[in-house]
Amino acid sequence: MVAQLSRGRRIGIDFGNVRIGLAVCDSEAILVSPLKTLANDHATMSQLESIFAEYEPIYLAIGNPMHLSGEQSKKSELVQDFVLSLKEIYQGEIFLIDERLSTKNSIAQLHELGKGVKESKGIIDQMAAVQILNQAILLESSPSGLGSSI
Repeated sequence: MVAQLSRGRRIGIDFGNVRIGLAVCDSEAILVSPLKTLANDHATMSQLESIFAEYEPIYLAIGNPMHLSGEQSKKSELVQDFVLSLKEIYQGEIFLIDERLSTKNSIAQLHELGKGVKESKGIIDQMAAVQILNQAILLESSPSGLGSSI
């Protein structure tokens, strides 16, 4: 049985040291679309705050890049720090989503379309965010749900 999803937009985030990819879904959580890629710099939190005000997401789904073994990675620790910063500008729920292969899958999809990595860096981050948000919506609709927010 599929759980009834709450109405409202959700935002998926692919965190990176250089760029942050964003994706958003419609209020029915049917269609997930790439939103934009932000430079990860001094203006990031201000830009995110504006995006959150515009889209009013009911939650954020952030990719958590674990090791294939399931252990935390160094990048997972950076994601945890990023989440702490997000909590200063966003009061809703924040979920960490296992994204071990989202970027690699996005690169593979681009290769299938005949696009190279160099010319598509920002798009790769957005595509990874789409995969993260799609995964979150699938979990949300499953009997076990998304789990606990952080």
